Amino acid sequence: MKQNTSIHQHINTSTRLPGVLITCMLAISLLLSACSEDFFFEKSYDLPNAEWSYKDSLVFVVDIQDTLKTYNLLLDIEHSTDYAFQNNYVFVHTYLPNGEHLGKQLNIDLAQKSGKWNGKCSGDKCKLRAVIQQNAYFNEIGSHRFVIEQFMRMDPLPGIQKVSLRLQATGEER
Repeated sequence: MKQNTSIHQHINTSTRLPGVLITCMLAISLLLSACSEDFFFEKSYDLPNAEWSYKDSLVFVVDIQDTLKTYNLLLDIEHSTDYAFQNNYVFVHTYLPNGEHLGKQLNIDLAQKSGKWNGKCSGDKCKLRAVIQQNAYFNEIGSHRFVIEQFMRMDPLPGIQKVSLRLQATGEER
């Protein structure tokens, strides 16, 4: 009788196994899709020889068709662990469709005073996301041009490998 019970348990387990596997696979795919970020706009520049020169102004053109939506403006910087400074100064120019020009200097802390890198590091590479502006909105429909320049006292600036601009829709309106 004990043997029949174990056979019965084995049969129940094997018939439930495909359902359990499918459930696990669905859960994993949902988890992965929830972790991926969805951006309204994103563009990256790989910097040649991991050097950012004054002449390497990075241009990002964003087409805005809705003036009610709000966005988080994000700047991602990838750098080597050999980067010689604690921070990185950049200048962000914004050119609006009506011709108006706005400018803003940003100090991005890539490392703490103790020398520990901010952001995520793996091997000899670190990636940091800096928030340029949260809940930003655009007053005009049309092409908005962002130009990002390195604003350090060294030209070229070694150790900066990649710079990306991302606009993340907040799902809210102003």
